[in-house]
Amino acid sequence: MKQLNKITRSLKLALMVGSTLSAQQVLAQQEDNNAQNNSADDVEVIQVSGIRASQAKNLNQKRFSDSIVDAITAEDIGKFPDKNVAESLQRIPGVTIQRQFGEGAAVSIRGVGNELTKTTLNGQNVASTGWFVLEPAKRSFNYELLPSELVGDLEVYKSSQADIAEGGVGGTVIVNTRKPLDLDPNTVYASLEGSYQSDSEETDPQLSGLYSWKNDDGNFGVLVSAVAQKRNLARQGNEAFWQWGAGPVGFEQERERSAFTTAVQYLPTDNLELVVNYMDMQMEADNTNYALWLTQADTTWGDTSATEEFLGSGDNITPVKGPIANAYYQARPREATMNSEVFDVEANYTGDGYELHLQAGKTTSDGGTDFEMVVDDAFFPASVVNNGTYDFTNGNQQWMFDSIESANGAVSDISDYDPGLLAMGTGPNFNRTPKTDEETYFQGDIEFNVDYGPIYAIKTGAKFVDHESTSLRFEYTQTDGFDNTFATSEYGQGLVDVGVEDQSILGLNVDAVKDWAKASITGQVEDLGAHSEIQEDNFAAYVMAKYQGDMIRGNFGLRYVTTDATSTFYVDGQRTNEKADYSQVLPSFNMAMDLADDVILRFSASRAMARPQYIDMYTNPDVRGTNDDLPNNQMWIKGNVGLLPFISDQFDLGIEWYFNDSSLLSAGLFQKDVKNFVNFSEYSAPASEIPFDLTGDEAANGWTVQEKDNGKTAKVRGLELQYQQDFGNGFGSILNYTYTDTDTDNDTFVDGNGVLSDSSPHVVNASAYYENDSFQVRVSYNWRDEYMIRETGSYGNRLHDDFGVLDLSATYHVTDNVDVKLDVNNLTEEHAKQFGNNAVPTFYSGFQDGFPLYEYVLARRITAGVSVRF
Repeated sequence: MKQLNKITRSLKLALMVGSTLSAQQVLAQQEDNNAQNNSADDVEVIQVSGIRASQAKNLNQKRFSDSIVDAITAEDIGKFPDKNVAESLQRIPGVTIQRQFGEGAAVSIRGVGNELTKTTLNGQNVASTGWFVLEPAKRSFNYELLPSELVGDLEVYKSSQADIAEGGVGGTVIVNTRKPLDLDPNTVYASLEGSYQSDSEETDPQLSGLYSWKNDDGNFGVLVSAVAQKRNLARQGNEAFWQWGAGPVGFEQERERSAFTTAVQYLPTDNLELVVNYMDMQMEADNTNYALWLTQADTTWGDTSATEEFLGSGDNITPVKGPIANAYYQARPREATMNSEVFDVEANYTGDGYELHLQAGKTTSDGGTDFEMVVDDAFFPASVVNNGTYDFTNGNQQWMFDSIESANGAVSDISDYDPGLLAMGTGPNFNRTPKTDEETYFQGDIEFNVDYGPIYAIKTGAKFVDHESTSLRFEYTQTDGFDNTFATSEYGQGLVDVGVEDQSILGLNVDAVKDWAKASITGQVEDLGAHSEIQEDNFAAYVMAKYQGDMIRGNFGLRYVTTDATSTFYVDGQRTNEKADYSQVLPSFNMAMDLADDVILRFSASRAMARPQYIDMYTNPDVRGTNDDLPNNQMWIKGNVGLLPFISDQFDLGIEWYFNDSSLLSAGLFQKDVKNFVNFSEYSAPASEIPFDLTGDEAANGWTVQEKDNGKTAKVRGLELQYQQDFGNGFGSILNYTYTDTDTDNDTFVDGNGVLSDSSPHVVNASAYYENDSFQVRVSYNWRDEYMIRETGSYGNRLHDDFGVLDLSATYHVTDNVDVKLDVNNLTEEHAKQFGNNAVPTFYSGFQDGFPLYEYVLARRITAGVSVRF
């Protein structure tokens, strides 16, 4: 019934947006515009502006592509549809996004997980490292780094093509930046914006600018652009690390982000083009996590007789209603960075019957957590909760108590709770975790004009890539006799918002606390057990034929890929390595058939691959849960450099009706057979069997060991429906729906659910817009069904509840050169809820099916600004 209600809501939304269209309107518009759709030349002439211009360009690119492609274009500089590139991509059928602290950060295509999406910048990889301390080393691109102002257009390839870089089992996103010779000489663009977030209640500035010049001959140009942004982020929520405790939490971040690009384009002859691109993207993020943990009184190491209600069955039960024992204050100040740099040189030469393309470059990234510390109640149990109870039976976390009794006296509200004395964690709790990512590449392609019946061109090429990824961990050493405690009267500062019900707890003067801690540092020692390096040498070669007949066109080809990987790590203090290699042949076939002047039938069959994630290839053990003061959650996770790549045999069948220049009605079926998913063999081990020193309660409860290997396969099947129309009177609508069904063995993932990560069965996108010569407005709603999030470590595998976001964008053209713009993201401030979802009942675990693990309030973002272009 719950699923039926979700589908019903989605269909109602679709009907609301599409109700303005009748069958008579469609037929009338088709009749009026058929004369304009009789050739590609007619469609390629775009004479409208604004949203309609962008949509017409998008459809033009989709219509005349040989493969299954969707596109998003900026109608002009600074007019990308959304402030966040990932949030624009989610409006394409089959595309969903993962949010990080409320902002789009990763993209999933057709239900196979964001780590299996390939994202390239101008056709090449971008080195990327995450800033969040718990973020694993993956190949996926972090879209938080990429300002939309720098993007000209996006191409989303859902079917494989031999000349496109391997790595996209779900699909490939190609981000294209602007070139100076495409713009008018002395083009200037500048914008000033202010962004308000409802959680932090701060308004922050953003500046962007672009200048493009070219000479009178139009054969040499230089483009320079830059973006600078400051944001104060906040997030409130509830979290549970059960069976130990749960509580209201808060997150604060001061973020500074900048990006700088330079493009130089030169045409020394009519036949030769030279392009040099440089991009530098940087982000600094100072974060603090706050929590007031309320520990349950009934645990497996205590008295369980007072628990009132359980989830699960038999002996495998989890308490969800009972007494609270203690209150426990905690704060985690961190400093983090994420920087990426790209230098790329490209040459294109057109000869007699052939085109040559050469490209070489280097991309580097460094980031991670540069400083991390934790402060807790100085004594545990720190405070007694009088007559306290918790109740998680209604899908939410609720706590009730008469008072919290601490050294500073009893209080009845958590905003008055003051532990009096806090203790800083030392040793493993005082550290930094830097990461690096680096790639050097060289690519050459050549396309020959031929006359082999329907085959009119042969394209071939090769690519060499040298890639290195590292993840390290250092623990700070401190002065002898350092007193790790301090009084809250010295460093306490105001209140911070926590929880989902407008609660607050004691805040800290975080800068002063960090300065105090840093003053004790005498050096650092590398945790050699966490030392992780991956070195890869990748080679690819391909050949592809392009064909065209009276009614058909397309391409087919083969791509051959080899990988040599080395994992370097330490065992008992000795540096060592393990090596592995593999090769794959990837065939592809794409066909577009013109059933009529405005109707296209598409078919695609291909094999795609994606290399395993670095975190899975790191052979040294990944140690989790040893520095969080939580017992019985220590994890020893061992990778495998010999993991095989993900392989997908995939098929597409679709039909598209372009009933005018800016309108489309389409349906598509897709299927993927994916193999070589990474398995975890999991078992428990006592502390005596693991070469890692544990102290206190952690030592008594031992380890969970996970070892990685290839194993399982999965099937992905789905349907995409898309409708888009410009009604010709200023109004327009865009509507799409995606159904995705994923199926794998129940033991592919340790939670026992036979569905893939990031995959929502039902996804709906709906947009309605209006524009005239002086004004445009767009309202967009994105809704996705529930989906699995899977992470190694303490946050674990859980089910994200269905989630919908309503966005609004409006622009007023003050003059031909000046625009005033308003963007509102997450207008309704939707909550994100995540539940335990183990398929088999688990003893005293928060990952029990239906247990409310995490809930977060996501902010409303309001951005207003003015831009100038001339």
